[in-house]
Amino acid sequence: MARSSVYCVRKFSTSADEVWDVLGTFDVSWHPAVAQCDLLRSAEGTLVRCFSDQDGNLYEEQRNYVSDTDRTLCYTLTKGISGLLKYSARVEVTQEEDGALVTWTANIIASADRAEEVAKGTRSIFEAGLDALQDLPKSNSVARPNLHAEIQETQAMALDGLPKINLRLGAPSEHESDTLVLFLHGIGGNATNWDTQLSQLGTQYRVAAMDLRGYGGSTLGFEPTQMTDYCEDILQVQKHLGVKRLVLVGLSYGSWIATSFAMRHSDKLAGLVLSGGCTGMSEADPKERENFRVSREVPLDAGQTPSDFAPAVIDIIAGPNASEKQRQEMLNSMAAIPSATYRDALQCFTNPLERFDFAKIDCPVLLFTGEHDKLAPPSEIRRVSERVLEERQNDSRHADVQFEMIPGAGHICNLEAPEMVNNLLHRFLSRLPKVARDYKANVQERQREKRERIRQAAHDEFCENGFDGASMDRIAVRADVSKPTLYQYFGGKEGLLEAVLDTGRMQIVAPLMAKEGAFAEQLWNFAWSYAHFVLRPDMLSLARLILGEASRRPEAAIAYHQNGPARAFEGLVEFIREAESNGKIITDAPDLTSNDLWSLILSGPRDHYLHYANERPTEQELLRSIGHGLKVFLKAYSAEPELEIAVLEILISVKTESLTNGNKSHE
Repeated sequence: MARSSVYCVRKFSTSADEVWDVLGTFDVSWHPAVAQCDLLRSAEGTLVRCFSDQDGNLYEEQRNYVSDTDRTLCYTLTKGISGLLKYSARVEVTQEEDGALVTWTANIIASADRAEEVAKGTRSIFEAGLDALQDLPKSNSVARPNLHAEIQETQAMALDGLPKINLRLGAPSEHESDTLVLFLHGIGGNATNWDTQLSQLGTQYRVAAMDLRGYGGSTLGFEPTQMTDYCEDILQVQKHLGVKRLVLVGLSYGSWIATSFAMRHSDKLAGLVLSGGCTGMSEADPKERENFRVSREVPLDAGQTPSDFAPAVIDIIAGPNASEKQRQEMLNSMAAIPSATYRDALQCFTNPLERFDFAKIDCPVLLFTGEHDKLAPPSEIRRVSERVLEERQNDSRHADVQFEMIPGAGHICNLEAPEMVNNLLHRFLSRLPKVARDYKANVQERQREKRERIRQAAHDEFCENGFDGASMDRIAVRADVSKPTLYQYFGGKEGLLEAVLDTGRMQIVAPLMAKEGAFAEQLWNFAWSYAHFVLRPDMLSLARLILGEASRRPEAAIAYHQNGPARAFEGLVEFIREAESNGKIITDAPDLTSNDLWSLILSGPRDHYLHYANERPTEQELLRSIGHGLKVFLKAYSAEPELEIAVLEILISVKTESLTNGNKSHE
């Protein structure tokens, strides 16, 4: 395994916006090396470009991050280059005094015999693209419907129970979506703050806004509200309205709740929108949380109500361009909050159950904030968006993140700039599969979705019945396709097995590519990524399948080893070599040292769960195994064992606290 990078910069006499109009669409049909390019939406809604070069070679790249505000685009190449382990690229367009500056970079990890050639080819492609950009070629955009101009009335609904949950709904439709776009208000608001979004977006999407406990028409529970209570309320709304999936749109306190829900129930989300905040008090130390709570309870303890101190709060959260009508709406929302509700929300907000792990958010994410937001300034939300990207990629997961700033707006930007926010939400929602009532996938998107459905069905069939016992008829039934379609897409059972083995082979190696953090932290991230991947039930089943077929189909076992474990081990050896050259560890045999690390972390648990198919490891068990294994490794090899073990102890302590709090929340 070898690393290489490509860095190209070019100055243009035209404006940055004109250049971004070409690059920001993600289309490359204008590039001289490209014969054809199609922009597609994946089954999750991620933007994908499939293109061919002049020699007929096919490539596929997925967009990971975009910001029209910052004119920034990040993407990864997923198909088309042999010997490639990881290919991530970034394009930035910056406005200079006399024109635009384009920076185009790529980080490449490939097999040792291919890395230099891939880097050379990448540089050639980038330079040719920058040459072509001089003439501002025309680019295509992914097709999306326009936002309807008509406005509809909202409707009220109450879910009776203890507590009662009050909803505001968009108008129903004969052709209703099975995905609900659910809006969550801030700590000083209520569901009516989203009426403008409900009335317009409700013409194309199934929408609702929820009054949180104690707000509007909702009631408080018998006990102080915890985050798990809010999550349960959201699940109750989902169940009552009979929808399969949700897109949560949160504002400030609502964003914190939406993110917390995603930590627990990401499988229920088709998308996540976070406005004016996200992390809340989950990132603060105990002293900061306590100071925050006490400072805001002082007026309540003195006998004041939210109505009394609302004007001072509005002066902070409103942007400089907010109209008197908009300020009055904010004032009315906060003045309507009962003191008990405000105190209850403060208690919940300042007692978070965990620090956020953004790698768990397994859906597209949009983050935005107002230009003049003092509580969640653009610089802070931009950092959070980049962190979501990094944590997803470091955990070997695909990222789909967007960050935008709403010009001229303050904290409650959906009230101050409703048209701009509605259009931004529409652009995001319209690309999520089956969220819009009139969503239609094109032919190529349907073919991609069908191919993945077949691959997953084959994976499940192989894991359950082995290769020889697998039935093409059952795979067809699982995938809901005809049997001839299996052969059309994959050519037979062998082709299906190859596709199954090829998927996810990079998920183990990715954490080793991170350059930031202490050595112990890099080992820690790798160990958990490795554990969560290889101990997944499907991966254990696949390993059992390969081992069972090894004597009859040695070529399949060899292919599995070369594409998975061997490739991951090669990356680990390279990581250890680099650590040794940087003076982080002491070793004269990087391959044997890598093998020691590999064995110390999880060889015992993996061997156990390979044989005990009906058992599942707990996070506490993995923590014990990983923590002990890394301590032994650092004692044996670290150049500074005391320092690195001290870092490890902190990581173990944080993980232990998180698991303890998580257990308490489920009691």
